[in-house]
Amino acid sequence: MTREEVLNNIRASYSRYGLSDDDILHEIESGEAQGFSYQTIYTGLRMALGRAYNVEELFTPAEVAEALGVTTEEVIAEIEAQRQQTIDEGRDADEVAYKTEPNEIHRFIIPAGFFR
Repeated sequence: MTREEVLNNIRASYSRYGLSDDDILHEIESGEAQGFSYQTIYTGLRMALGRAYNVEELFTPAEVAEALGVTTEEVIAEIEAQRQQTIDEGRDADEVAYKTEPNEIHRFIIPAGFFR
């Protein structure tokens, strides 16, 4: 992913909320200054903006793992544990993460606000 792709993708999703290119570029530059990859900057912006504007953003375990600096396996294990805890509480596990059946081993869709 490139800087321009981050800008374009965030602009496409969040300019309707009043975010200008300058606002987005400021956040990208902040991530660059911290040494983050553009994929991590993009995922982090989606997490933060989704939460701020109550927009459901969808993430793969690989995206979450990169953003949090953990392995994909750790993310999958945590999601599975959270899903099971939710079931044990008598609630729908999809409140935590939606499980899909893609070609990959595991893929989850994590609702906005899951990582508070």
